[in-house]
Amino acid sequence: MILAQSRYDAAREDRMLAALLSRRPEAIIMVGSPATEEGGRLLRNARIPIVETWELPPTPIDAVAGFDNYKAGVAVAKHLVAQGRQHLAFIGGDDPRATRRWSGFRDEILASGLAEPRRLILERNATGSVVAHARLPDVDAVFAANDAHAIGFMAGLRSAGLLRDGPASAQPVAVIGLGDLEMGRLISPTLSTISVHGDAIGRTAATLTLERGGERHVDLGFELVLRDSG
Repeated sequence: MILAQSRYDAAREDRMLAALLSRRPEAIIMVGSPATEEGGRLLRNARIPIVETWELPPTPIDAVAGFDNYKAGVAVAKHLVAQGRQHLAFIGGDDPRATRRWSGFRDEILASGLAEPRRLILERNATGSVVAHARLPDVDAVFAANDAHAIGFMAGLRSAGLLRDGPASAQPVAVIGLGDLEMGRLISPTLSTISVHGDAIGRTAATLTLERGGERHVDLGFELVLRDSG
């Protein structure tokens, strides 16, 4: 098995795909979809099993195992609006999957009649999100693109005196993440999140590389897990 990390750099991804394909692999599993048309062309021309994961592209190169990132954003927005939250924001990176989560979140909030939520683009770690609350005055609910951002943001809220050790209804600012990291279940208040079946995505992707028959477009769904943070 050969592993490669593009760090969301499209040019780097294309170079790595070319290098990997020069080794004549029997299959390639990608987290996400190709970042460029050139990357897609390279993979299509390889004529080997290609599995895109953590996405549900409408026209996959070969096979796909993932969930609908847009619908995950919609689910979070519906919950926060039903809670009575009025001033909402999204924090996270600007990679394609985070952007789809943001799009679903924004569209549902606008459809509910509320003002457009704010979007704060951060580095892909928890550190930048610790102080993000200072750039979001008057916000009463935040959807973080992943649990690391959510946990960092909650640390900032606690430092500012805006986090309660009680139920979601007592929180001045509701916070919901994505990923269901173990740490989110251990902190106080416990983190509400979108739970994604990552292990099932991995197993399904492996099966799709080994078995060419059957369904090639597998939606493994997600679950909104409500705890004390929002």
